[in-house]
Amino acid sequence: KAKGRKMVTIIDPHIKRDNGYHVHKDAEAQGLYVKDASGSKPYEGWCWPGSVSYLDFFNPKTLAYWRDKFSFEEYKGSTDILYTWNDMNEPSVFNGPEVTMKKDALHWENVEHRDVHNLYGMQVAKGTWHGQAKRLSKRPFVLTRSFFAGSQRFGAMWTGDNKAEWSHLRDSIPMLLTMGICGFPFSGADVGGFFGDPDAELLLRWYQVGAFY
Repeated sequence: KAKGRKMVTIIDPHIKRDNGYHVHKDAEAQGLYVKDASGSKPYEGWCWPGSVSYLDFFNPKTLAYWRDKFSFEEYKGSTDILYTWNDMNEPSVFNGPEVTMKKDALHWENVEHRDVHNLYGMQVAKGTWHGQAKRLSKRPFVLTRSFFAGSQRFGAMWTGDNKAEWSHLRDSIPMLLTMGICGFPFSGADVGGFFGDPDAELLLRWYQVGAFY
């Protein structure tokens, strides 16, 4: 902190289905999850923790719950220089159709996922932004992978998993210029690539370009 450094940690919208995990127990008890097509039980999928369910960020109760989880009392061990990266918020479902949620899953007021899929990531970032802003009393930093028109109000975006290839360095430039034209100037790409290992020349040139993202 004395050196002016900040930390950004990943928080994803999928919740491990574990009865020993208090967030899962809260979500089950308060009805905060997206439901399956029957509307009678939470939608279940598979992501990094294993079996998971997905918080319904279209439900005002869920947004309030998520926001309050960022308080210093709830977010144990966090500090005023800790910010948030919302990843996997398309949402990613490893065993789902097209690696995402089924289209007939039900959100708040029985809205099908097919109608709000592109908005889900923005709602996650919105909840995170309000949680950070409430605890910090200043504009927070939120990074999101999934976004929609209006997401620029809640944080920055990056272009997702790219490769350590010259073509991906080249393609990042028109992608991010286009984002700026669309009103989303706070954007970037993984410098050096996410998949693969860049050679020294590629990494150097990517850092040079990345300074201007």
